[in-house]
Amino acid sequence: MNMELKNRVTEVMNSLEGIQKAKAPRDGFAKIQQKLADQRREQPTLSKPDYGWMKVAAVIALVVCSNVWAVANYWASDQATYAAAGSYPQIVTDFNLYENE
Repeated sequence: MNMELKNRVTEVMNSLEGIQKAKAPRDGFAKIQQKLADQRREQPTLSKPDYGWMKVAAVIALVVCSNVWAVANYWASDQATYAAAGSYPQIVTDFNLYENE
């Protein structure tokens, strides 16, 4: 068993013979610099700020203001109707349309 283990270790250690360090390509650094420069060119310089939330706020403000205006006009017309309805019985009694009453 011990001899078999030694043979295995020796086999593994001998399997590394003939291995050489990897060599970098000569223009590898230039390629990396070129890729970085290309990425910088592709990026937008300054993007416009997103005003989507302002559009939503403007629509909400428009809806609220139009509702306030509509309610105010409704109340004004409602009060004018009550004023006109209050004078109606007086007109009927003044003209005395029905003598029986």
